[in-house]
Amino acid sequence: MMRQLPAKDRPGKDAWLGPVSLCLALLSWPIPAGGPVLAVGAVACGVWSMSTKTEYRLDWTAVAGTCVAVLQLLLSLMLLAMSAGGH
Repeated sequence: MMRQLPAKDRPGKDAWLGPVSLCLALLSWPIPAGGPVLAVGAVACGVWSMSTKTEYRLDWTAVAGTCVAVLQLLLSLMLLAMSAGGH
């Protein structure tokens, strides 16, 4: 099934999931202590936005927020692995 309706026309609070995802993802980078927590929240909001209301097109802010947050999580995991390895 093709997604026909524009993402900007989503009703109610679902319209905010994409922008919230992007904001949380961007905030996760300059905040070192809470970065991974914010990134997990961004991924959750982005995935929720992309998986619900499937008659609407994908929200570019949800896609961008999810991608940026996943990069933050990968960096955090890499730094954790390096510190655990003694580097």
